[in-house]
Amino acid sequence: MNTTTADAASATFTLPENVGLATTAAPLEGGALNPVPGWMDVLREQFATVGLALKREGAILGGFAALFSTFILLQDNARIYLSPTMGIVAAMMATLIPMAVWKGEDAAHRGYHHAMPVGHGAHATAKAVAGLAWVLAGVAAFFGWLGLLSFVTVGHVEAAEPWQWVAPFVGATVTYLLGSALTLFTARPWRWLGGAFVGYFFLGAFSEVDATEPLGDAVGALIRGHYGLRTVLTGLVHNEQAGDVKFAMIADFGSWHTATWIWLAISISLFLWAAYRQPEQ
Repeated sequence: MNTTTADAASATFTLPENVGLATTAAPLEGGALNPVPGWMDVLREQFATVGLALKREGAILGGFAALFSTFILLQDNARIYLSPTMGIVAAMMATLIPMAVWKGEDAAHRGYHHAMPVGHGAHATAKAVAGLAWVLAGVAAFFGWLGLLSFVTVGHVEAAEPWQWVAPFVGATVTYLLGSALTLFTARPWRWLGGAFVGYFFLGAFSEVDATEPLGDAVGALIRGHYGLRTVLTGLVHNEQAGDVKFAMIADFGSWHTATWIWLAISISLFLWAAYRQPEQ
């Protein structure tokens, strides 16, 4: 009887469907399937998203501007005089804009940030930067509207240094960043702002009381001091040569420049702390 034995040296037979299963497959990279978007892509997306979020607020402000314009134009001798100090109104409004940018996204509703392709800190920063772009555009529109009213009512534009017209934009940036830090820090920024508003006037009412005088002086230095917030918003400082004239103010580029860097450093630091304070999950 003939017995056939397999030759150990012969090639091993493999089924066609098994070909390639034994080879090591190239690992699938998550970035190849879901590439991390670039910083400019994130900013563009956030710019469009924030624009939609501010649509209602923009319509309300536009309505008030139209009513005010109608009221002014109906007056016989109304005159609008354009000045850089009018930017204080826009800068104060910029403090409230972050509440509209982040409406419905308080700390308890920001869990979706961890599902974003970028870190929650970078996401918050991109959203805030997009909001700042809209704020600065709003400040430009505000001055454009006042300039048009000034032209129509035969008013005049105040003679000011070019840097004084930049001050309202810098001031709006500082107040917006401070408002953003507060909005990211607490779910109820209205209460904090309301409390600060009441506290400020409380200190003013009791400014002559010895117990509250040091605190009142400290708050006054932050707001009205030589390097206070008012200097950033207007570029004006108290004229020490005016003697007893309490409200004599002059434009001082050096003081404004120093105050601007101080307040930008403070506002950016507070904002970044608020944006990145939550740990990644």
